[in-house]
Amino acid sequence: MEQRFDIGKLIPDGYKAMFGVHTYVQGCGLELGLLELVRLRVSQINGCAFCVAMHVPLGRKYGLSENQLQLVATWKEAPIYSARERAALAWAEAITSLRDQEVPDAVYAQVEANFTAQEIANLTLGIAEINSWNRLMVASRTPPML
Repeated sequence: MEQRFDIGKLIPDGYKAMFGVHTYVQGCGLELGLLELVRLRVSQINGCAFCVAMHVPLGRKYGLSENQLQLVATWKEAPIYSARERAALAWAEAITSLRDQEVPDAVYAQVEANFTAQEIANLTLGIAEINSWNRLMVASRTPPML
């Protein structure tokens, strides 16, 4: 597949704005491994090869095990994730899918039991950020850097 366009070259100010959100999320205080786990799962859901290829090695860098990386697509059945990781993954899937145009109360209760209100807000911004990156990379057909 051939790349359609390069966001960074065509609209550098827009790219910098997106990267500004990324910079905020990276420094918001959430565990970087948790953020990479969520980014990887959301990228899988959205079918973004560029982002999956990026977040696997970043997950390793920030302490995720090979099992965590390999089993994230089946996290509900894999007993290796903590309650906090499970809550973040459930929240990420609900926000990414938005079934029936809502995030279920049960999923919110799960995330609320494992995160502070500020952490939930930061996690939600991080999920919105990776969803935006996924859409930009998929629409532009940006190939993975392997």
